[in-house]
Amino acid sequence: MGFDAESRNANQPRAEGPASPPSVGRVARPLGRGLEDVSHLFLPRTTEVRAGEPTGGQASERVPVRPGARAGAAVLRPGKPITRDQLTATLRECQGALEDNMRAIDARIPCCPYGEIDLLALDRANQLTIIDVDIALADGLLLRGVSHVDWVMRNVATVQRLYQRWMIDGSRQPRLVLVAARFSGLLRSAVRQITRPDITCFRYHGVDLSGKTGIFFEPMGGEGE
Repeated sequence: MGFDAESRNANQPRAEGPASPPSVGRVARPLGRGLEDVSHLFLPRTTEVRAGEPTGGQASERVPVRPGARAGAAVLRPGKPITRDQLTATLRECQGALEDNMRAIDARIPCCPYGEIDLLALDRANQLTIIDVDIALADGLLLRGVSHVDWVMRNVATVQRLYQRWMIDGSRQPRLVLVAARFSGLLRSAVRQITRPDITCFRYHGVDLSGKTGIFFEPMGGEGE
């Protein structure tokens, strides 16, 4: 009996393991209803990048970052101190720095024995204007400026001859403009009581501009320093 069993087993084909399913040409079975909508959550994400399509890093670099809107104004800081020569040069080079259409026609005009007029200019009405400057407290500037006006009035014919190419209105008394870093209350009280000549005061402020000093001119009026 054992022999017959072995003979039958020998004649039968030997069982082999299950064949591996083909990987090519398989037709995918359709997913059940509703699975198509969530199938992407279970599928591996591809690492291929389409030609011409920017990567995530490149795309983020191309998106401009907009700074938040600022509600405040720019903050100005004091600039380095300037010299008297720099102040005079600025007024001569920047026409209209003090008033519109004011033109400097000469600088450092000697008027013995009263020193020098820092700048001689014409205003918009061609009225002769004397500009005297100081880089400190300007208490002595008023006396110096008034003496310069007096000298010009006593030598008006000479002044008109020296600057004859300029349309100077000789019928009007010269104006006086004082420019300084500070004006005391004492000086400003005196200016308010002087009716002639016409006197205007400007206070200057040095402002830092990228390591250089800019100048802002403030017309003075009212009370105090």
